[in-house]
Amino acid sequence: MVMRSCLIGLLISTLVGAPVQAADTQPLGVVLQADRAHLGAGEAQNGASVFSGDTLTTEQTGTLRVRLGAAQLALLPNSSAAMGQAAGATSALLERGTLIFSSTAANSIEVRASEARIRPTTAQALAQVTLVGPLEFLVTSQRGTLEVTIGNEVHTVPEATSYRVVVDAWAAGDSSQRPAPSGRSRFLLIALILIGTGTAYGVWRALSSPDRP
Repeated sequence: MVMRSCLIGLLISTLVGAPVQAADTQPLGVVLQADRAHLGAGEAQNGASVFSGDTLTTEQTGTLRVRLGAAQLALLPNSSAAMGQAAGATSALLERGTLIFSSTAANSIEVRASEARIRPTTAQALAQVTLVGPLEFLVTSQRGTLEVTIGNEVHTVPEATSYRVVVDAWAAGDSSQRPAPSGRSRFLLIALILIGTGTAYGVWRALSSPDRP
């Protein structure tokens, strides 16, 4: 009787724990196109699943495009991004190089660059982020509006606008846990140009062309 009770208890605990474990292992997305690119320690293959914690990288002449629910992400040559989840959205931490993303739903993806978090605030978005250094990056909105946040400070990048973002060195680290000095911005947005059919759009069309293998 004791043995039977133990077995029933084990079975119940297994059934209860199974959905939680399954939810934790749900993929974030799938690789659509990979050329001289890597998923974690292995070579990225078309159709491979992408999970939270995976790192995507491209070689000097490589490219990679991934579908992530309502968003898509592409890495240009010599780029790297670590995948995760943040506040209901898929997140990508840009570690080096250039990342292009598109979305069909607001806040469906969050790109982290330096100390900043970048999200689309409109349903249709196409944007490019290039990491220049630990405290500097370029952000371009080809389509839609973006929100750039550091700590509690928020700036908007309108459609067809490109900015150079320089993060105040004071803000490096866990800046959200302390207020900024009076009158001091945590980062500086410098408008570069208003863009027409810009780089992000051209590259995105090339990456998503049906003629590509």
